[in-house]
Amino acid sequence: MIDTDLLIGLIISIFFLRWIVIYHLDKRGTLKKYNISTIGPILMIRTLKGQKFLERIARPKRFWRAFASFGIPLIFISMVSMFALILYADVHMLTSPPPPPGPLSSPLNMLLIPGLNQFIPLVWGLIGLIVTLVVHEFSHAILAKVEGIKVKSLALLTVILPIGAGTEIDEDELFGPEEKSSKPEKVATSKERVRILSAGVASNFFIAFVAFALFFGPVMGSIAPQEEGIPIYGVIEGYPAGDSGITEGSIILKIDDQRTKTLDDFHKAMDKRSPGEEIRIRTNRGEYNVILAENPADTTRGRLGISLDYSPGESLNAIKSVPSSLTSVKGWLTLYGLPFIFGGFIGDLNSFYSPVGAASFLGDGFFWIANALFWIAWINFIAGLFNCLPATPLDGGYIFKEALSKIFGRFTRNGERITKASNTVANIFGLMIFSSILFTVIWQCMGYL
Repeated sequence: MIDTDLLIGLIISIFFLRWIVIYHLDKRGTLKKYNISTIGPILMIRTLKGQKFLERIARPKRFWRAFASFGIPLIFISMVSMFALILYADVHMLTSPPPPPGPLSSPLNMLLIPGLNQFIPLVWGLIGLIVTLVVHEFSHAILAKVEGIKVKSLALLTVILPIGAGTEIDEDELFGPEEKSSKPEKVATSKERVRILSAGVASNFFIAFVAFALFFGPVMGSIAPQEEGIPIYGVIEGYPAGDSGITEGSIILKIDDQRTKTLDDFHKAMDKRSPGEEIRIRTNRGEYNVILAENPADTTRGRLGISLDYSPGESLNAIKSVPSSLTSVKGWLTLYGLPFIFGGFIGDLNSFYSPVGAASFLGDGFFWIANALFWIAWINFIAGLFNCLPATPLDGGYIFKEALSKIFGRFTRNGERITKASNTVANIFGLMIFSSILFTVIWQCMGYL
């Protein structure tokens, strides 16, 4: 059997070897001959095909303009909210010591990279990320077609395997030529430009809304606990539970004759149990007689040696209650950090639940639908929020510049002054945001020193 660490090391080595080869091919101009460019280790393989397909989709111009315009206020609300969240996080870091090492404080878990971030599973994370990228990029391209701005090419993005799609919009037509001597066929007006820029985020939010509505609605309504009891998430080696044959993934139904439907019931049943005392534990996998060990934290109390959490029913109800909590800031923060408390129906979690009603004929396949919807929704939501930040090259940064130009245009008609002032303010905000992200990483790393 292949060692996991050896396999990970091999994959990383292949990745960096590939990156070196790509770098040299790019420097020699070999990639350019085949209409391929690079973004770090990512290959962007361009094609002129698909233009007619985009034009067909873009035909209902009024619909697409209304859709993009509807997303603009959402972008500004998200822009203000995200910037306020960053400022709050900065104040918290300045007034608190660095967190101790752990999953929640790991700098790697700040990255929205499936597999690298331990809270984002590789397969489901990649599905969500690919959908997010495709939706975002093609929305920009569709609105560009609607506004008569040239889409130079479509592109496939690959890192060993395809990870998404991209579009290349003519920047001279979108933002205006950098050189005055250059005269593109058309230059987008401010309204057209903002609609094109907002389309990607608006589409991400729309997909997130639809996927979350399906996930929290009919999908969660079709999943129920297999048994009303307490799930065992881990069995500690060398303690009585494991020695008695109790396994991880079991559900505790009774302790002696007392039902344990909730975590509270379990604690009541175990209250004042002494080391050496024998208890009878009934699980969904069998019945066990267990002699309790001494609890290191309190030598007068007995210990089983298991890791527990809330009952499947309690956990399910907690997840189902997220939409109703969105009337408060705490509810939105819960949605923002949902993968830290729920990563989908994967691993041992599947053994605690089963699909019911019309969904039961799909069996465990129904959990594939649930996981796909959850991760597509959450990654679209987070990517949309991040892109709203007022920092270039994010969409929010360019939209922020357009808003600043409108504001400064009320005080002067000098185009150069307006552009210079807008760029200066936008750059200051961008510097603050990326400095804050860097500061967060450093602050978290200090906990490991």
